[in-house]
Amino acid sequence: MKPYRIQKCPVMSRSQRWTYRILFTIGITFTSAFFLWWFQPSHIATNFKGIFHGLDILLFLLLSYVVWYQIINECFSWFTAGFMRHPQYRAPQKGLRVAFLTAFVPGTEPYSLLEKTLKAMVGVDYAHDTWLLDEGDDPEAKRLCALYKVKHFSRKGIEKYNTPYGPYRIKTKGGNYNAWFDQYGKKYDIVAQLDVDFVPKRDYLTKTLGYFKDPSVAFVGTPQIYGNTKDSWIARGAAQQAYGFYGSMQKGLFGMDMPLFIGANHVLRVSAHDDIEGYSGHIVEDHLTGMKFYANNWKSVYVPQILAIGEGPSTWSAYFSQQMRWAYGLIDILFRHSFRIFPSMRRTHRLNYFLLQQYYFYGIAQVVGCFLLCLYFFFGLQVTPMPLATLLVFYVPILLFQQVFFLWLQHFNVDPKHERGLMISAKVLNWAAWPIYFYAFIGVIIGKRLQYVVTPKGEHQENQPIPSLFTLHFWLGSVTLMCLVAAFVFHRFAPFLVFWATLNTIIMFFFFGSESFKKLRNSARAFFTTSDQKQIAKA
Repeated sequence: MKPYRIQKCPVMSRSQRWTYRILFTIGITFTSAFFLWWFQPSHIATNFKGIFHGLDILLFLLLSYVVWYQIINECFSWFTAGFMRHPQYRAPQKGLRVAFLTAFVPGTEPYSLLEKTLKAMVGVDYAHDTWLLDEGDDPEAKRLCALYKVKHFSRKGIEKYNTPYGPYRIKTKGGNYNAWFDQYGKKYDIVAQLDVDFVPKRDYLTKTLGYFKDPSVAFVGTPQIYGNTKDSWIARGAAQQAYGFYGSMQKGLFGMDMPLFIGANHVLRVSAHDDIEGYSGHIVEDHLTGMKFYANNWKSVYVPQILAIGEGPSTWSAYFSQQMRWAYGLIDILFRHSFRIFPSMRRTHRLNYFLLQQYYFYGIAQVVGCFLLCLYFFFGLQVTPMPLATLLVFYVPILLFQQVFFLWLQHFNVDPKHERGLMISAKVLNWAAWPIYFYAFIGVIIGKRLQYVVTPKGEHQENQPIPSLFTLHFWLGSVTLMCLVAAFVFHRFAPFLVFWATLNTIIMFFFFGSESFKKLRNSARAFFTTSDQKQIAKA
C-alpha cells in the first residue's frame, strides 16, 4: 500500500485565476516601468567630484532601499498568492496516541482564561490526554487541572530544565515544551498545542489529524484568529494585520510546500520533533523551529479554517511587547541562524524565508529616510535630481494599484465576509510600530539579549496610558521637525522632502501627544475625584 500523500486543491475558480493573472501582469508592468525609469544613471546626484562621487552612488542606493523595500514586499505577496492551495480533507486514523498541550505563566495570564481553555481542550473530539505546562507550579492551576482531569507538568525548580541556553532555555516557551517532551513525549504519536488564550473548537483534532497519514508531514498549522476585536481599536488593528498573512500568504506558502510554523496553535508529529532535537530555544522559537523542519526535509500542511480563537493585544503596551519580540526574534534569526540553515533547505525555501525575514526591516527603511532628509535640509546634499512630476507619474499608480490588489486578495482571507475593507486600524498600527522595529534592530546589532515576555492576556493587559512607550516616537518626530526648521533657515524647500518631513513629524507627535494627553486627563480626573471625596468627608 502506497503511503498517503496530501492532495492540494485549487483556491481560485477559473475566472478568479484569470483575474489574478491580469492583476499580476498590470502590477508587474507598473513596477517594471518604474524600475527602468528609477535606475537611470542620470538620477544619481553630483554632490561630490572625482573618487568621492561614490558617496553619491551610496546615497542613491540608500534612497532606493527606502522606496523599493515596500514595493518588493508587495510583489512578493502577489507572487505568493499565485500558488494558493487548500488541502483535501482526510479523516483521522484510529488509535493515535494524542496529547493536547497548553502552557501557562502565572501572573501574566488570568485564571479565568486558563479555565476556559482547559475546559474546551478536554471537550475536543478524538481521544487524547490534556496537559497543562505550568511555569510556576501554581496551586490554583493545579486545582483547575484536578477539576477538569487535566494532567499537570511543571519544570519549576528542576535545574536540568532551566538552562541559560539550549533546548531547555529558561523563560522561553520552547524550553517549557521541550522539558515536557523529554519527560513524556515518547508516550505519544502526535502532540497538539496552543497558547492558553486560544480556545479550541470541538473539531480541532478531527480536522487536523488526518494529514499525518502522510509520513513525511511534520506539522499541521491553522490560522491565528483573534476574537477580541471589539475590545479596542488596537485589538481590531492587530487582527487586521494578520488577515492577509493567514489568507493568501499562508495558502500560497502551502502551495509551495512551506507554510510557516506558528507557535500559537499547531499539531506536531513527535518523531519530527525529536528529529530536529526539539523546539528551538529562541525568543521566537516557532520560526526557527519551522526552518529546521524544512532543512530536514519534512513537509507540512496548512488548514485555513477557524479551529481556535484567541486574544490579540488590545493595549499599546501589549501590542508593542508582541511586536518587539517578533521583530527582535526574526532579525536575530536572519543574522545569527539563517545562513547556517539555508544550505540544507530547498532553493525556493531559502529565498522565501530570506524575503519573509525582511518584514521587520521596515523600521530601518524609515530611519534611513529620516537620515536622508537630514542630509538635504541641514547640509544641502541632494540624494537624487529626478523630477518630482515624473516621479509621481510612475510612483502614484503603483501605490494605488497595490490597494486594488490588496482589496481583491481579501476574497481569499480565512473569513472573507468579515475580514475585508481598507484596514485603517492596521495601517495606523504600522505607522506606530516602525520605531519599535528599529529599536529591535539596534538591540540585535549591539547584542542586547531580549528576554521572552508573554504578551499579557485578558485583564492582565495594562490599560493605563503610558507616554514613555512613545519616547522614541517623540525623538524621531523631533528630528524631522528640526529638518523643517532647517528648511526655512537655509531656504531648502524641495516639495516631496518637505511633505515627508511634515508627515513624519505629525504622525510621530500625534502618537506621543495623544498618549500624554490621556495621561494628563486621567490625572486631572483622579485629582478632582479625590478633592470631591475630601469635601464630602468634611461635610
